[in-house]
Amino acid sequence: MRMILIGGLWLLAFSAMASDTLRVGNRLLVAGDSAAQVREALGRPSQVTHHHAARHRRGVVVATPASERWVYRREGREITVTLVDGVVTEIDQRP
Repeated sequence: MRMILIGGLWLLAFSAMASDTLRVGNRLLVAGDSAAQVREALGRPSQVTHHHAARHRRGVVVATPASERWVYRREGREITVTLVDGVVTEIDQRP
C-alpha cells in the first residue's frame, strides 16, 4: 500500500512539467518550431502574454530577448507555449 501511495505522489508531482515536445493529433511540436507551426497545429491561443526585449533597472538597461507565452485551454488541460523571437523554447502542459 505504501508503494502505491509513493508512486501516486510521484505521478502527481510530475504531471505538470515543462517539455520540449507536444503531440497534437498526428503532429509533433518541438522546441525550435516556428510560431506559424504552433498556430497551424493548435490554432489561436486563448491568451497571449508579451514580454519586452529590454528592461530598465536603476538606470541600467538589462537586455532580455523578446518573448511571448501562448496559453491554450483544451479538454480540461492548459498548454503553455513559450516563444523567444518567434521560436518555441518551452512547452508546458497541466491537467
